[in-house]
Amino acid sequence: MGAVLSYAAGTAMATKDFVRQRRSTTTDAMAGWSGLPDDLLFTIMALLDVPSLRRAGAVCKSWRAAHHAFRLPELERAPCLLYACEEYGPDDAALYCPATGATFRVPFPGPPHEKRGFAFASQGGWVFTTDEIGNPYLLNPVTGAQAVLPPLKTIYGTDKFYDDHGKHVWPAAPEYGIMKPKISWARHREFWGVAISAAAKAKECTVLIVNMSWFGLSFARPGDKRWTRVIPKDTHAVGDILYNDKDGLFYILYYNGSIGTLDLSGPSPSLTMIMRREISSSPFHTMYLALGPSGELLEVERKWSPKNVSLKYHDTYRDINLASEDDQDIDASPPLDMAHRIVKKASTVQLLVFKVDIKRRKLVKLRDIGDHALFLGLNSAVCLPTKDFPAFEPNSVYLTDACLYYGPMLRKDLCIWNIRNRSMQKLDDAWPNMYSWLHLPAPIWIMPRF
Repeated sequence: MGAVLSYAAGTAMATKDFVRQRRSTTTDAMAGWSGLPDDLLFTIMALLDVPSLRRAGAVCKSWRAAHHAFRLPELERAPCLLYACEEYGPDDAALYCPATGATFRVPFPGPPHEKRGFAFASQGGWVFTTDEIGNPYLLNPVTGAQAVLPPLKTIYGTDKFYDDHGKHVWPAAPEYGIMKPKISWARHREFWGVAISAAAKAKECTVLIVNMSWFGLSFARPGDKRWTRVIPKDTHAVGDILYNDKDGLFYILYYNGSIGTLDLSGPSPSLTMIMRREISSSPFHTMYLALGPSGELLEVERKWSPKNVSLKYHDTYRDINLASEDDQDIDASPPLDMAHRIVKKASTVQLLVFKVDIKRRKLVKLRDIGDHALFLGLNSAVCLPTKDFPAFEPNSVYLTDACLYYGPMLRKDLCIWNIRNRSMQKLDDAWPNMYSWLHLPAPIWIMPRF
């Protein structure tokens, strides 16, 4: 199957709609492709990826009717789950649409999934991901469009990051715990967060990233030669970033609880601290910024517990880490990328949602966000009214696995948190008709854009 996953239900529904449309048209005997039987035409379209399926709708009137049966416009109305799966192979990914219960094949060109960096979903349907050596780029998975970003090495102000053999040449400081980074590190550990400004064209958007090396900020635009570092007024580490298209500002959540804004519209970056706080951070929690139902600023704290899988993998994992610290050859990296060698996983144990009261410099705990749902993970947070989407539960938070502390790991922490009841349901229990996802890259929420 290409376009539709739940074949029995999806095929019956789409075929019924398609046949009804075909019968409502009065056509003479048709020849060639336009005269294919209904069931055969639908079967062919079900094998196509989304870009090909959209093009197929322009072939003729009968093909356009079949194309409408797939309800592609629904993809742009609500968040979808983008993930890698064995069924679609290394060059494509699955896009699950909860609103319709269908899964679509989308192109995801590049290295094999296990050699990709983490992917982040942001404004405009863009996915931020990396190639095999850690260089980032933007991809729109439903159109196949790509936008080039500056290479990773320019973040550090050096034109020589790896040598020709894949060994590290970036200077290290072992006395401070700073080791020479490997290619697998560049793919899986360098980028902590991404926010992208809204723009009609990809080249006009601004990409802001959080670097895991120092939890600082850098920005660039597609086509730029280098990343530009943002020199902070304070030295606090950055926990999350968010772009607000209503005021054109990037919002920054620091690990000490403070919140600031970053204006990149002028000739130089302008940082402003809008709420100062001093809290102690736990190593086992993730913080998010989101915009609530009325556009108000929200802060979400996700507490999780790290867990180990079978002990038989521990020796392998430890040996790989030691090899990385010893700056071994690139050949030592692939085992770290193999899913069966990954030994860590995280499980969400609690979720707290707060409204940010900037004037009073405090957080107000919420037990209710009404008939809305939040979508959080390795993506720009989305707040959606659920009244038009029966698939989504109101007053809930839909979570994908977003733990980045351990690099490659098992991605099992996908769940639905009910804010009022403080209860949790596993995502694959709520939506059992999805394929089993791969762990690299981690599944993410995305708002598709054609």
